[in-house]
Amino acid sequence: MIRKEWLGFAAVIAAGVVIGLVAWALSPRAAEKPLPVAAGDQEVAWLHTPTSFEAWENFVWAAKRAEMTGDGGPAGLRVDDSAAFPEKTTAIPEIAIRRDGYEGTLRVRWYKSTDAMPQEVWVRALAARAPHPVAVVGGWSSDRAKTLADAMRDAPWEGPRPLLLLTAATADSVDSHDVNATQGTPLISVYDRAFRFCFTNRQMADAVTDFVLSDPTLRPGRIAPPDDAAVAALSGPAWAAMSGHPPEPVPAFAIEWRDDPYSTDLSDRFRQALLEQSRRPGRCPRLDVLRESLPFSTGRMNRPTAAEAGAVADILANLPTPGTRTLLVVPTVSAPARRTLRALVQGNPDVGRQLVAVTGDGISMNTFYRDRDFAWPVRSIKIPFVTFTHADPFAWDRRESGPAPPAGYELPPPGPGEVRSTTEDLRNFNRLIRVVSTGMFPASAARIADSPDTLAAGLRGLDPPFFEPSGDRRAGTGEHVAVIRPRFHDDPPNGRPRAEGDLEVYTRMEGEAGWVRLHSIPLGGEAARRSE
Repeated sequence: MIRKEWLGFAAVIAAGVVIGLVAWALSPRAAEKPLPVAAGDQEVAWLHTPTSFEAWENFVWAAKRAEMTGDGGPAGLRVDDSAAFPEKTTAIPEIAIRRDGYEGTLRVRWYKSTDAMPQEVWVRALAARAPHPVAVVGGWSSDRAKTLADAMRDAPWEGPRPLLLLTAATADSVDSHDVNATQGTPLISVYDRAFRFCFTNRQMADAVTDFVLSDPTLRPGRIAPPDDAAVAALSGPAWAAMSGHPPEPVPAFAIEWRDDPYSTDLSDRFRQALLEQSRRPGRCPRLDVLRESLPFSTGRMNRPTAAEAGAVADILANLPTPGTRTLLVVPTVSAPARRTLRALVQGNPDVGRQLVAVTGDGISMNTFYRDRDFAWPVRSIKIPFVTFTHADPFAWDRRESGPAPPAGYELPPPGPGEVRSTTEDLRNFNRLIRVVSTGMFPASAARIADSPDTLAAGLRGLDPPFFEPSGDRRAGTGEHVAVIRPRFHDDPPNGRPRAEGDLEVYTRMEGEAGWVRLHSIPLGGEAARRSE
């Protein structure tokens, strides 16, 4: 028989072991402490989760390709990637950037955010080390960017505070808990030394809305006959005069998922953009936007939730009269968008003739290209879909033009029948490296920037300007839109009779009027397999 005192003793021992394990798990280990920075060098801290290996690999590739000249960055960059992929997962990966003729090295280090060492704890650890980084790269979503900005604002920095470089945080406003509110705290103002390398939700909504309203095959209003080339080639007031806008407002739709601040913020921005741009004479009829506000976005891959099914029923019941096209704003990620659009097609197989869906950057271009067979089968989602991308997703290396990439870091176009990851992330990271390197190795000096203030001055002094005075990225510095155009059975042939759809990418070229098409890729079917 076990005596009670022994049970009590065992309980005390067990409690001590548990407390010790918890303390060990929460204590910073050797690999969870910032590395020292040698005299004369500078550091950029790259904060991301341990599972973000693909993002880091893309970042390293982008950094090596910054050695290529003639793409807007400083000449003479040399990138040492020998420590970028250490054998031990507990080690801190690092790349070293130097420039010919300059003293000092810029070291970019991946400090991995974990439950034991979240990004807020890393910020405090970096603030306690001398010297602290000149900049922190983070903000992989708007909510994480807000948390990081709060931590950097409140940290006890010694001397000039580091810059915060936001990579993918697009929300204009945060901290707005009213679902009817259109204003909140500007994200860029939470930490007053932040620079945003992505476009904002407002800029994305403006660009996508402008593109859709300038394309006669997508904009709301009377649908031009598909074989009427003269009508399809017109735009603006001339097209409006020929087609005639309906005298009554055309119903349009916006769905938002309230558990996702990105969704509610982008929905607001789209409604504002549609209201403002539709007022321009001849662009489109007046739109009466019906908002569907759903409680949550979690669900299955293809089956809509009860709330999404209800929204789908409302949209199908309120479509405009036949022969009239309208818009559906779907500001979300791939799963809710896919469920909702599939349900619309199942409820009305011809809904894509009257409805054009628009969104921001929440759905990766890899969803529509690399993973399309299962992630976005165009044959079962026959609704034109316009999305935003922050860079050219198909910027493969071309032998006939451009500088030669470093050996082992080539990006050849995929061969017939092949697919691979798009180039959007690489292009975005490459731009970040080039812009930061321009500020870190100023033309008027012979050594690396000595403080965050010098880097900030370099970023604000770029010619042409890349940032607004607020720190947001300037409009007109590389917006791209992508269009998924499903093929309907009676569409006129265009040389790809067996393709199920096309993926097109457009941008505004400097000196060009309107949007210019960069790529057209067939999706699905035998023609797609032969043409890629």
